[in-house]
Amino acid sequence: MKRFGDGNPVYGPLDAAKLERILGVRCANNNGILKVSIPRDGIMHGVTVGGSMGLASWAAFSGSDDLASMDGDIIMTAEEVQPTLRALRKAGVHIVSLHNHMIGEKPAFFFTHFWATGPAAELAAAFKSAL
Repeated sequence: MKRFGDGNPVYGPLDAAKLERILGVRCANNNGILKVSIPRDGIMHGVTVGGSMGLASWAAFSGSDDLASMDGDIIMTAEEVQPTLRALRKAGVHIVSLHNHMIGEKPAFFFTHFWATGPAAELAAAFKSAL
């Protein structure tokens, strides 16, 4: 993958429609930074909780179609941890951390933070493969 610092990267705009086709969800656009969020549900202390309570995977993209950066967070059950981490590494995505945010949720959820640089479409495909 290309790296920032290799010359002067050209910034935006990113092709949101292209990323949305790859990811299958709409991108929010905040001053040229595109973000997708994929919520899921869980139960905490007998109460159903979801994306608004932090149970969501997300990725943010900035830069240009040719050279972008992506960072984000993926929520996983214990059974999903290893396949998700393998998919990220196979796609050349850097894993920053693996941790949990909560106590007592069902199922138990784990989170991995990640980042990568490269062509925006390749980054979106990498995120999609890990989901």
